[in-house]
Amino acid sequence: MKKLLVGIFAAGAISSCSVGDDTLPMPDNSGNNNNTNIVGVWKIQTQYQISGTNKETVITEKVPDDCKKQGTYEFKNDGKYYMADYNNVDSVCKKTEATTPYEYNPAHMKLTIGSNVADVLELSSSKLVILVATNEDYNGDGIKDYDKTVFYK
Repeated sequence: MKKLLVGIFAAGAISSCSVGDDTLPMPDNSGNNNNTNIVGVWKIQTQYQISGTNKETVITEKVPDDCKKQGTYEFKNDGKYYMADYNNVDSVCKKTEATTPYEYNPAHMKLTIGSNVADVLELSSSKLVILVATNEDYNGDGIKDYDKTVFYK
């Protein structure tokens, strides 16, 4: 289940060196998702485990392996999110697919996929960075930590 949630939120955080893409989309209050930079196909660049103490300290950093690099995470104009996530399971690259509704609220920088909510830390036409609370204490300090994912188009 955790891999599915990570896959769902892997639709998160993409980086690029382009100039002029750093503006945030303006809300249109229509309930449509088609006016935002979120629409499109994203791939995972990097995943981090972040300390819950300050939401900044990196516990671990993970770059996708060749299997994970095959994954795509697509936000469509009609409010549907399509995930094709790949993970190594017993040395075999396995695909998991899911389609679920999503909503992006640019005014509050919140991305909701199904019933899961992420903070959007950064969004441009080529980069998406999300932060998701977990039920895990990765560093053993007694405080639940976060997963941060950087996506790119």
